[in-house]
Order: sequence, then structure tokens, then C-alpha cells
Amino acid sequence: MEKRISANQSLANALTTAQKGDVFWIEDGVYDGKLEIQTSDITLKAVHPGQVFLRNHDYYHKIMTDGNECNTFRTYTLYIGADHVRLEGLVIQNQSVPSSVYGQAVALHADGNDFQCVDCIIESSQDTLFIGPLPEDLQVRYRGFYSEKFLKNNDCFQQYQNCTIIGDVDFIFGGGVAFFDHCRILSKVREHPHSFICAPSHKKELPYGFLFHHCQIASLDRKETHSVYLARPWRDYGCCAFIDCELDSHIHPEGFHSWEGTHREQTARFYESASSSDKERVSWAHVLSFEESQEYIRKFKEYFHQNIEKKNKDF
Repeated sequence: MEKRISANQSLANALTTAQKGDVFWIEDGVYDGKLEIQTSDITLKAVHPGQVFLRNHDYYHKIMTDGNECNTFRTYTLYIGADHVRLEGLVIQNQSVPSSVYGQAVALHADGNDFQCVDCIIESSQDTLFIGPLPEDLQVRYRGFYSEKFLKNNDCFQQYQNCTIIGDVDFIFGGGVAFFDHCRILSKVREHPHSFICAPSHKKELPYGFLFHHCQIASLDRKETHSVYLARPWRDYGCCAFIDCELDSHIHPEGFHSWEGTHREQTARFYESASSSDKERVSWAHVLSFEESQEYIRKFKEYFHQNIEKKNKDF
């Protein structure tokens, strides 16, 4: 059923009564407060793309109603806890910025399979976009603290198309398989001398992780140079690939970081298509030839769609 929501209505209440197959057309305006989607197979569309703002202001050290700190994974503005959810044209913001003041502040926590995010803007500073599931060790550590809905161990397959994702450190992180197609990945200036775009935490058993294809990797400060790393592994086998992407001068010549105090360069799986800037890349990252890049994309898409189809049969 198609439904229309205006800014003087409660979007949160509407989502709690959503039914499978619902399409919500959201009118222009600002929608403040935490939102959750727990109903599978629903769509949220902006009537006018870029004019619907979903905003909240939770951050890591904020004391919640239960007397505990919010912690990273309760800071979200929008939580996707169901499968087959689609977002179009929304602006999703966590306003707890800058990270030097507020620390971790998730805008979008996507914990569903076959999640599609199209023409959206996702903005915060640290930890902007989390792609579930949580690493297994954190699922154990936080049992009894986090709600069980956050402790799923299901592999998630998600697609982000023509989206803009903005942050300053580890602002795309998690252990799901995600395809970023023609997205803009924008780094904010950070007081610390170095920043990191991705912090993948994929399980060893997953052959693929994050794939950025035909993406623009840029800085909001055009004067910034050589200060931002493409990725560092949040867990040992974190995996990401940047293929046919446009990189601005803010990217550090080494490209990737092993995460200080670890030896994850021995296990992380980082890939990049060959370019004129790869001569100074760390030796443990994989630089792919044109033929290898195209084969990587082909196999990634095949694996991605096979798993979505398999999970759809179980849906």
C-alpha cells in the first residue's frame, strides 16, 4: 500500500505499523528523532529527493535513559533491522559533529539483507555508516547490553547507488558485503593528522567485502593533501576494493593502513585497480590490472546476486 507522510506527522509511529509491501512517500521537511525499520519489504521515498532530512543527535558518551552510555551501536539516526528495504532520495544525518567533540555517531545502521539505498545522502563524522553484522567478538561482549536485534550473525548483502556518504574517520565500517556504485565518498577535515574512510571487519569465510566501483573519493577541503587512507582493517580479514574510482589528492600515497598496534597487514584483503598513483602503495595491498579488475567485478557481482537470490528463496 502507498502512504504519504508529511513533516507534521510521526514517521516513527508510521514505521511501527508498516506492513510488508508498503511504500512511504515522504514529503519535504525535517524529521527529528531515532527511526527503526523492522518490517521487511518496504520502501521509503522522498517526494523531492534531497529535501527530506532524517536527523538525530546521539553519540557514544551520551547517557541514555537506562543510565548507560549510548555506545557506538545505539547512536544511529536510522536503523534497518529488516530485509528487502529500499530507501530513495533521503538525507540521513547524525548531527553529533565534529568527532573531536562527540566521537562515534552513526547516521545509518543497516543490518538487513537485500538493502538498497539509492540517491541518498548519509552524513556524520566518525562511524557514519555501519553495515552489519557486528564482529562475532562484539556480539559476545555486548550480549545483555545491546538488544538482541543488534546481535544478528546473518551475512548481509547491500547496494548503495548514486549515494553521497560523508564523514571523517572509519565512516564506512562493518562486516556485510556491500556494492557502492557511482557514489561520492567525501572526507571531512579532522584535527588528527590522519583519517580513514573504511574500517571493514569481514569474516575470513566471506570472499568479498566492500566494493567501490566508479566512485568519486574526494575531500570537502580541496586544500587537504595526503592525509586520508582508503581503509584500515577493523578485524583481521577486513576486505574492500576500489576499482575504477576517481581519487583526489587527499588520499595518502600508501593508500591503506594496517591499524596501529596490529599485524593485520598479514591477513587484510585490500584491492585497488592500477593507476598512476599506486607506486607508493603499501606492499601488502593488491594492485589489480585492468583484466584482473574486470574479473574481480564479475565474480563479486555473481557472488552478490547468487546470495541474494538464495536468501530470497528462504524469505
